[in-house]
Amino acid sequence: MDVAQLEHELRTYRPATMPSLPPNFVWPRYEGASVGNLAATVAQGLGASLPGALPPLWPDLLGDLLEGVERIVLVTLDSLGWEQLLWVLARRADSELACLARRGRLLPITTTFLSTTSSVLNTLWTGRPPLEHGALAFEFYLREWLMAVEAISFSPAVAPFAGALRNWGFNAEKFIPLPTVAQALKDHDMATYALTARSLVATPLSQMQYRGVANVDGYEFPSELWVKLGRMLREHRGERFFLSGYWSGVDTLGHHYGPYDTTADLEIRSIGQLLEAGLLEQLSAAERQGTLLLVTADHGQIDTPARAAVRLSDHPQLRDLLVMPPLGEARVPFFYVRSGCYTAAWNYLHTHLSRPFIYFSQQAFIESGLLGKGMPHPELEYRLGDIIGVARKDAYFVRDPALAQRLRGRHGGLDAGEMLVPLLALRLDA
Repeated sequence: MDVAQLEHELRTYRPATMPSLPPNFVWPRYEGASVGNLAATVAQGLGASLPGALPPLWPDLLGDLLEGVERIVLVTLDSLGWEQLLWVLARRADSELACLARRGRLLPITTTFLSTTSSVLNTLWTGRPPLEHGALAFEFYLREWLMAVEAISFSPAVAPFAGALRNWGFNAEKFIPLPTVAQALKDHDMATYALTARSLVATPLSQMQYRGVANVDGYEFPSELWVKLGRMLREHRGERFFLSGYWSGVDTLGHHYGPYDTTADLEIRSIGQLLEAGLLEQLSAAERQGTLLLVTADHGQIDTPARAAVRLSDHPQLRDLLVMPPLGEARVPFFYVRSGCYTAAWNYLHTHLSRPFIYFSQQAFIESGLLGKGMPHPELEYRLGDIIGVARKDAYFVRDPALAQRLRGRHGGLDAGEMLVPLLALRLDA
């Protein structure tokens, strides 16, 4: 696989219906070169199937690495973009990550859209595009609850991370009526194990993703993650299984300091060090046998300085045309328009805010294929706005001026920094 050729193809691809997208946009490649194709790849590699899912990765991406596989370990590094990783590797050619890349395969793939954790992880676990699973963004409107919610703890958007809906009877395990890869493997008498931050184990987002997982364990520190992954491989030696790990450090630091801060460089380098010392060096040859390690990310991140913010408070005419402030993502705002005001809202956005965003009607957005193809979730049209904006360059939309100062790095949009993610594939028995 020619990595440079693959990267060029991912960066330049445009569907026939969207030939004139901004040059920095990257289209999600649901047909075989995205994070969304990993669920079917895992199932296929272990001899199972995931009916209705997106297809597996294109065969030449992994080559013969799936041959004879008994265990697959997939580690998702939240917000580690392809461009960000190349920035680190170019400066640290002798790092552990660089050595691992030379031992295995390091390739770019795309994430799904919107490029945000709550949506992408549901696609990763179900193998279905956002069009079908309906978990679209960090914030969206739930008609059944008469409420705008954030989609990690499922609480009102005005009071995030309080776990309010769960206290009121929200059932996370029934929110997405689609099977997970863990359930598919269970049907074939294979187990799935998962490791995530202890603070996330009981969240609704985790509960909907980990349906069918035999055991979900938590950790506090990054060293724990890698050591526990190794322990699980030892404890379940002789089994065919899938093991998932998740680490959020790159995302957290990027939000605070930006994705190209010194903290990001140190964090990404430390991942390679811990992977090598905490996992690989602890495994015997027998414990490595038949094991494929995949390391990827749910999305990347770009630098979004305060000067790039579009503030709703600066556009009172637009505010008065909306039912509520925009939801979705700051980089992809969902505009819910008052009855009879659609034309006025559309014209206002194109007249006053066409430089920072491009816009789609809801129908055009659904038909574009950005959310994938298939049977739309029955609540999709209510969760999406009437008009959807997608940020050009580093722009983002905030309803509260204070939010413009809150995060230095952001994601959710179609910029290459957000959409291109790495896929490191390494046979541990090679």
